[in-house]
Amino acid sequence: MPTSVAGSRRRGRREEGLTLLELLVVLALMSLLIGLLAPRIGRATDNWRLRRAGEHLSQILRYARTRALYEGRYYVVEIEPQANRVRLVGPSSGFVREYVLPGDVRCGEEGAGGSFYVMRLIFSPSGAVEERTLWLRNRQGSEVKIHLNLLLGRPSVEVFQTGA
Repeated sequence: MPTSVAGSRRRGRREEGLTLLELLVVLALMSLLIGLLAPRIGRATDNWRLRRAGEHLSQILRYARTRALYEGRYYVVEIEPQANRVRLVGPSSGFVREYVLPGDVRCGEEGAGGSFYVMRLIFSPSGAVEERTLWLRNRQGSEVKIHLNLLLGRPSVEVFQTGA
């Protein structure tokens, strides 16, 4: 007969598993964390979508300039802010490509305020284009500015975090 419980193999056996109270505490902590992180994830997703739209528009402008230089023809990029649509048109060749910007991204031209007119950028066979600055803005107020350089004819993209 053992005199000490310390050396004994028979200890008080505890049932393995979680109690209802422990489970409720874990669920409450998880829901609190999700509630705190969800708005940040949404904002980051919106900003990613805005940057992606800016990069995509910049690629369209580069593509139009490259085609104009390579083919020796004029190309026009039409930006329709109301429909969030960008069209690449080769008037003499009949070439048309259409791209749609994300629904929460608004497009405009610097100095035009809330422009609702169709903006046309004309790329000549020499690669020259008039100097312009376009912006894309999302709901949070973040902006992407695309500047078309008169001398180089290629767009540069800058991201500005102006919103909350």
